[in-house]
Amino acid sequence: MLEDDLLPLSYLNDILFCERRAAMHLIEQIWKENQFTAEGQYAHRKVDKTANLKRGDKRNVTGMMLVSYRLGVTGKADLVEFREPDATVAVPGNADADEAASLPGARVSRPPSPFIPYPVDFKRGKKRRWDNDEVQLCAQAMCLEEMLNVPVPKGAIFHIRSQHRREVVFDAALRQQTTTAAARLHELVKSGKTPPAEWKPRCKGCSLLEICMPKAWRPKATAKRYLESLLEDENA
Repeated sequence: MLEDDLLPLSYLNDILFCERRAAMHLIEQIWKENQFTAEGQYAHRKVDKTANLKRGDKRNVTGMMLVSYRLGVTGKADLVEFREPDATVAVPGNADADEAASLPGARVSRPPSPFIPYPVDFKRGKKRRWDNDEVQLCAQAMCLEEMLNVPVPKGAIFHIRSQHRREVVFDAALRQQTTTAAARLHELVKSGKTPPAEWKPRCKGCSLLEICMPKAWRPKATAKRYLESLLEDENA
């Protein structure tokens, strides 16, 4: 896969949240801020800056650029902690990283030390039932494996508002979900078609709600019913 074909890693969350939203962002180039997107950008202002700091027995790197030619994605990690491996746990070779290293255009190098990368993704609020943050974090881990040729068994999601860190294990099921999401994202962009709107409860928190108008496209929808639904939402 060529560099021009790489897609933003962050849209793996989009494709699982709503394929229409992903298409409106990537195909139609439509973006609109709302409270949640603005708060998210403000919360990331520190980790978006590139830095490399030694903290105890760890080295913390913020703003690290990531790429996986196997998944066809690229992006920036909020934080990668480079930790010393647990001496009591054997660290196996990584088959995915070895396979990725053989792909055309892959850039793989070995780290100067045996430190194990531990990606940490920062999220504004608490986890919602339709979020797919684990897939986005797993993609970061798979990027690191491909780039550094070391196994990345786990990472964490840090919820800024609650200051709570939630650890995520990158098991086979999550890796497969991540690979499938990346393939679907490329299929969607390649098709050049935006899927039709479909109203779901999660639509209420989407920044593209007023542009997408999912309620207006429902079966038996009329202008009268659509306007009534907007009034219901305002009075709720």
